[in-house]
Amino acid sequence: MSTSQRVYSKQVQRAAASKLAIEPLHRSQEAGFGLGAVFAIFDALIITGSGLLAYAFYVRVFDHASPFFQDNFHLRLFGFLACYALLTLLCNAAQNLYASAILHSAQISRVRTVKSLVLSSLLTVMLFFLSDVMAVPPVLLAGTMTFSLFGLLTLRYAMQRRNLKRIDRGLGVQHVVIVGAGPIGQAFQDYLESHRHLGKMFCGFVDERPTSSAGWLGKPGDLPRLLREHFVDEVYFTPEADRDLIMDVAMQARQEGISVKVVPDLYDGLALGAHVTHIGNVPVLELNRQPIPAVGLLVKRIMDLGVALLLAIVAGPLMLLVAFAIKIDSPGPVLYAAWRVGQKGRRFRCYKFRTMVADADAHKERLRHMNERNGATFKISNDPRITRIGRFLRRYSIDELPQLINVIRGEMSVVGPRPHPVDDYSQYQIADLRRLDVLPGITGLWQVCARQDPSFEKNVMLDLEYIQNWTVWADLRILMKTVPEVLRGAGH
Repeated sequence: MSTSQRVYSKQVQRAAASKLAIEPLHRSQEAGFGLGAVFAIFDALIITGSGLLAYAFYVRVFDHASPFFQDNFHLRLFGFLACYALLTLLCNAAQNLYASAILHSAQISRVRTVKSLVLSSLLTVMLFFLSDVMAVPPVLLAGTMTFSLFGLLTLRYAMQRRNLKRIDRGLGVQHVVIVGAGPIGQAFQDYLESHRHLGKMFCGFVDERPTSSAGWLGKPGDLPRLLREHFVDEVYFTPEADRDLIMDVAMQARQEGISVKVVPDLYDGLALGAHVTHIGNVPVLELNRQPIPAVGLLVKRIMDLGVALLLAIVAGPLMLLVAFAIKIDSPGPVLYAAWRVGQKGRRFRCYKFRTMVADADAHKERLRHMNERNGATFKISNDPRITRIGRFLRRYSIDELPQLINVIRGEMSVVGPRPHPVDDYSQYQIADLRRLDVLPGITGLWQVCARQDPSFEKNVMLDLEYIQNWTVWADLRILMKTVPEVLRGAGH
């Protein structure tokens, strides 16, 4: 690295440090589960109580004759509440709502609680709709969700108010000393002082060189005395601290019952906002985060199964008619099963309604010079292999319906990058392989934004944008945009 690059890198690090330099440390200390487990229990009780309160309201206003023991209504009600509570706890955990720092942060907690409850409510409604047995009336359902939202927000507001009052009185406050008064150490001090809810009281800096700041307590050699004089609970070392000093203080601190922690190197800003995770018992700094977290994948899988089963039920009669029409229109099988390349390069049989003549693959190479797409994609608008009924099926994307089988089998998702044939995959460039990080989908961002664009590069760009910015809401938006695209008959 040249001198100018090194200077620029340090400037970037110092500028960023004032905001996020200690975010990795902040996240690592969120990992306690004691208070989170208590809150999870209270959340489940609040949802159950909200359901019973909504039931009392429903009986009083809408149905004076209580149906509690009629047709096993009480079993359905408690089944609904158990399912709703479980999904809410899972969504809360996905939002990291049971981490201690989040529980004490009013703004973050409120926003994440609302997002989590909206998602768990949608999933609960979807599950009971698909079960073909609406466990509770819609009014009772809405009442339970409204009371639950009020209860969860009230619990967290009360907790946060109580926490701040205790801190103001000096109760439960931890005394903190920072070893290293450089940019990272000063950024850490600013962060602790601007986030009172963390309960950390900054006592001062320890550094070899006295600083102009009034917060300088002494040199590293004075640490044993300083720890006792200031009743220090936690010592934080910045990257500039000497390794032997850290080891020595850690041994002394273990005898005194004092916590010793190390603020990680920021790697010229690359580690800003990084997570501290564990591989077994080994702590690691996660410089690049997986685009879709494990809990997110679980939520996405639940959505895939729900949407796939619903569409299979609704479109069942249509698929029978299509199968009959294909048989009449041309000889050959109803379904076309071809090898496609899916997540992590795994190959699978992708199912579609047959829209071409039975020996269409044998003519592909002969027609490759007519390809209208750039890159690793083969597409011809007026493909001579397409049958009469096949042209109609393609126009309205009806030929894709059998891929619901692939979704149910876990080989595809409802939303994701389109799976490519094996021979198209063989033409991928290195950068194109990123689109295989996730399950392929029946519809995706490219289908609703640039379906007629012949550029393979644009296809890959949109796929990568989807992968990097995936959320449940993004999937829902793409699904909603897919409906008018299908009705418009834009396929070919």
